[in-house]
Amino acid sequence: MGVANLEQLMQRLDLCTGIPIVSFLRSVHKVGKSFFDYKMCVRLLNFYLGCKNIEKQQRERFYRSNVYGKEKEVAYKIIQVLECLDTDEKAELMGKVYVYCAENGYELSSYFRICNIIQRCYFEDLQYLSRWKLKETICAQNKLIPQEIMESLYSEGLLSECGFDGGGFLPDDDAGTIYSLSKFGKILLDVIDSSSV
Repeated sequence: MGVANLEQLMQRLDLCTGIPIVSFLRSVHKVGKSFFDYKMCVRLLNFYLGCKNIEKQQRERFYRSNVYGKEKEVAYKIIQVLECLDTDEKAELMGKVYVYCAENGYELSSYFRICNIIQRCYFEDLQYLSRWKLKETICAQNKLIPQEIMESLYSEGLLSECGFDGGGFLPDDDAGTIYSLSKFGKILLDVIDSSSV
């Protein structure tokens, strides 16, 4: 992103004053000199880009019920999570989850739980959540998703166990623990789906 583009974006930030890290983003832009500052600026911009499509009414309602009076605390928590991310794409996904939570009336605690899940997951593994659009449940041993990815998504709280399938008579039949999406897995799938449209 060039300096001119960055300057244009900074001028537009007045439209999003209800997002708690916008004022911080402005200050980082003014003083950012080190690589760490640059990296954080990129992540903050990605977060902002994820938030950019939020409707004003929904943003203000979410702000009043979840952020008002706790702006610094909320901004600091978001920045802490952004700082620990291993890829910049996760920052944009966190912004999109912020919009989703605002649009669907989720509490801020649910938002931060999902952010912590995103932080811990291998980013490419999250794309496998779309496999649950085709099937409500998937066995651990299947042709759609490698077993280690299933186990990782489960351990991070995106999947729930639904029983065990002993398999069929054919060697290629699905078998093992049966998984479905958890509440947070469904939210992330909705966010990822809406992003790819």
